[in-house]
Amino acid sequence: MNCIVGDLPSRAQPFGWNMTAFELAVFVRIYRNDAPLWRDNVRKEVSLWVEHMVAPAELKACLDHMLARGWLLQRGDRLRASNEGRAIARPLMNGLIRMLDQGTRLVDVALMLSILRLPHDQLGSPVAEERS
Repeated sequence: MNCIVGDLPSRAQPFGWNMTAFELAVFVRIYRNDAPLWRDNVRKEVSLWVEHMVAPAELKACLDHMLARGWLLQRGDRLRASNEGRAIARPLMNGLIRMLDQGTRLVDVALMLSILRLPHDQLGSPVAEERS
């Protein structure tokens, strides 16, 4: 079955997931930082990860969508991960690690998340949020 961009919004997603790989990368970059991040810091780092210069307009569209979904919080010009974003990202990161593991279970998810600086207990635990 071929999937075109117009099909994506109407497709049912398991457990309400609909975070793209790009959005997951953006979320992980923002989540990893202790302090809220500037948009350009996110753009530069994610550009390195995907080996493609992400245009400011591309990132803006992505961030606007993520903010509207409640996956990110904005304070002034800076961004933070929200509890809603954590709830979506946690099973996706677990699944991504399992996918790379190819079902062998040789890769320990908790260990890999720790190596990726995404401690499972932190990614899964709600934090106090301030909405601006």
